[in-house]
Amino acid sequence: MREMILREQTIAGSDTVSITVAVSEREFFFRYRPPEPSKSALNICVALGMQRQIGAAILPFAQHFEGSTVFLPFKSDLLLSVEVRAGQIVRFLRRWERWRWSEREQTQAFEITQENGEFVFRIPQPLAGAAKKIDFAIYARDPNANNGWGWFWGCSDRSVASGLGDKYISHFHQLDLDSVRGPLATLHGRHRPDKARVRIYQLFVRLFGNTNETRKQNGTLAENGVGRFADINDAALNSLLQMGFTHIWLTGVLQQATATDYSEFGQPADDTDLLKGLAGSPYAIKDYFDVCPDYAQEPADRLKEFGHLVERLHARDLKAIIDLVANHVARSCDSCIKPDSNFGSYGCNGAGDDVTKFFDPNNNFFYLTPDGNGPPLRLPTWKDGVPQSATCQVVAALCERRNPNDLGSPFDSAQDTIRAPLQRCDGIFEGETTFGRVTGNNVVSWTPHLNDWYETVKLNYGFDFTDPSKSIREYPNARAPEKAIPDTWKKMDQVIEHWQSMGVDGFRCDMSHMVPPEFWSWAIAQARARKPDVFFIGEAYDDDPSKVPGSDPVIAGLNWGKGNVMFDLLNAGFDAVYDAPAYRALKRIYDGSGWANDIDREIADGFICHNSVRYAENHDEVRLASPSEWGGVGMEVGRGVSAILYGMSRGVIMLYNGQEVGEPAAGPEGFGGDDARTSIFDYWSMPELVKWVDGHRYDGGQLSPEQKALRAFYGRLINLVGEPAFQDGEFFPLNPANHDNPGFGRLPGEQASGHWLYAFLRYDRSTEQKFLVLANLHPTSPLREVRVRLPETALHFLNLDETANRNIELNDRLGAARAPEIRSTVAEALGAGISISEVPPLTPLYLEFG
Repeated sequence: MREMILREQTIAGSDTVSITVAVSEREFFFRYRPPEPSKSALNICVALGMQRQIGAAILPFAQHFEGSTVFLPFKSDLLLSVEVRAGQIVRFLRRWERWRWSEREQTQAFEITQENGEFVFRIPQPLAGAAKKIDFAIYARDPNANNGWGWFWGCSDRSVASGLGDKYISHFHQLDLDSVRGPLATLHGRHRPDKARVRIYQLFVRLFGNTNETRKQNGTLAENGVGRFADINDAALNSLLQMGFTHIWLTGVLQQATATDYSEFGQPADDTDLLKGLAGSPYAIKDYFDVCPDYAQEPADRLKEFGHLVERLHARDLKAIIDLVANHVARSCDSCIKPDSNFGSYGCNGAGDDVTKFFDPNNNFFYLTPDGNGPPLRLPTWKDGVPQSATCQVVAALCERRNPNDLGSPFDSAQDTIRAPLQRCDGIFEGETTFGRVTGNNVVSWTPHLNDWYETVKLNYGFDFTDPSKSIREYPNARAPEKAIPDTWKKMDQVIEHWQSMGVDGFRCDMSHMVPPEFWSWAIAQARARKPDVFFIGEAYDDDPSKVPGSDPVIAGLNWGKGNVMFDLLNAGFDAVYDAPAYRALKRIYDGSGWANDIDREIADGFICHNSVRYAENHDEVRLASPSEWGGVGMEVGRGVSAILYGMSRGVIMLYNGQEVGEPAAGPEGFGGDDARTSIFDYWSMPELVKWVDGHRYDGGQLSPEQKALRAFYGRLINLVGEPAFQDGEFFPLNPANHDNPGFGRLPGEQASGHWLYAFLRYDRSTEQKFLVLANLHPTSPLREVRVRLPETALHFLNLDETANRNIELNDRLGAARAPEIRSTVAEALGAGISISEVPPLTPLYLEFG
């Protein structure tokens, strides 16, 4: 006897598949209806996520079984599948347990029947445990195609095209078993429940609101000033909101080691040997539970003032992101907010680290083995009586000028905030005279070099990075799920929990690839159990030898067995990871060796591509407007570069403060030198951004007309890429189809096309919004009589009628002034190509199909 259906809802899938979801008292159902009865073999897969904050976003793959890889927008912990062969239906099941997928096994845990052209899955609610909300995605596959790797089709996400190869399902439905009045199943994207594309403004608090224009090289806080939380006022946030940003990354707010003395608040200046710049590196964290007192009007109330800033953000529905530096800490790390959570002294679950062991999973640090080189630890800041680091040279010169015989001399006047006990360097840190710790960039040495992260110490997550096989993992993982959670994991979770309680909405995780993915999976699950929509971005580089691969055998088998740490991190739960390859490909065009065609070779698997953070600048990269970088073109180079990077995927986009007004980072500031980057080590202000800040009115009152136009361009771009074609649409590159097309921006002397012109399509199936995007990247030459060919596959991609005389109408949405409409036909697009009379230099076009 069948149970009575209480509620049901029908979903339109891809390839005209219909999926009906239904619920009874004790079961839930999926009725999967293909457009016509299958005449050959058929596999149907149902991936379920039970809201347990565990599982995997990457499903098992195998030739002749599950077929090619499928990537999900949620963590699945139960995979049901059926194989239909000659009228016979066989059921299979996999569970996520013990940090990996179980083996595929035949099952009778659910029922499957074929009724009136439908495949009906009847799933007992106990199979889902106690879950009342269940994430799901459904798809079919022809298992005989592609030599047993299958042809993917009929997905519950109608935006996913059918075809061969790996597939990324970017949307899922959530089944609400308790809902009475609302819909039974609701559609969700991976990034945010409200589906708005994440657009981040990176705001370096130390410099953003600082209007002091002294800019003395290696100047003190008293001389050069500093930005404060209060400077990020209503006018600033309203302007950023109007530009289209959804998240503000408050860069460098955690308390770092510094030369500035706050002894009256219990925060004395740090040993000069530990400093890079007088302000200090924002990635040498001294107290994970505190903010930098520089940024408060009243240093004693610094956390309260930070909280007020977060409230101002939330009042505008802007989300607050801060740094989470999980790989390393300042050598002087010592929390005054939560001293019982200190790394090292409270390691080993509170007993303190055993400093006699290089590696122990209960230790928070790695300890150097005594030998002829140490102890003590000898820092590279001082050698043979001569200061070596830029900061130590500055301190020595100032002390010498004041009193050659007084090693403890204060810097300047009584009002200067840098005073004794800031001392001349000697290469010795008092905290590591009887033992030493491994340096933050994995350097196992008593004498780290100047180019090392010598001011930091590597944290120990239970992974012995010195093991060549990378197999020593003293934490729960797919090979040894029973291992205990290391102490460092627990402490870092306390850090995340602390900032979540302060209202922080997300974390940009520094050098996340140097920390085991299993930690991230555990920590992100912990964070999302407290707040489900907490946002995580991973700074990560797959080409870094210091990367830590995960232990999941499915992920290890990807990329022809070579893996990719980006898969590990996204599978762990990161919302997005850095996309360095596309950025580097664009920069190579201006460095003299690259072509626009090269960009396509750097576009990763769809799962990575559409879950990447794309940027044209950040604090680690050089400024677009630098006279010594990007061919010395100047700030206008950012138009085409950013239009390509921001428009090519659904992923997160990011703009660095100052980029929008052409901040050049020209000249030396202090520790950073003249390196085309705005210093993150020094007290400074940004000369071009100050013109927009305009006395904290944030009205651009001092900007030139060219700067105002550039900022307005970025505002149009950032808002435009939040529209459906860019937020949810697919990407189709056009340079490969135009390589031999002489009208595709080919300049005299070139034997192929695609040096300076890059073009692609974006299409959202749900709204039918379509764009042709192209950019002339040449610094000086307009491209005239441009022809952009659309191959037949592009017409299929756009779902365009292939009738030869069908008209194509295109309108530019990005330009400041309304441009003439571009008219073409399908026949012309397939033949000579869509005609565009001229694309000026350094100009992108976002042409929407009418």
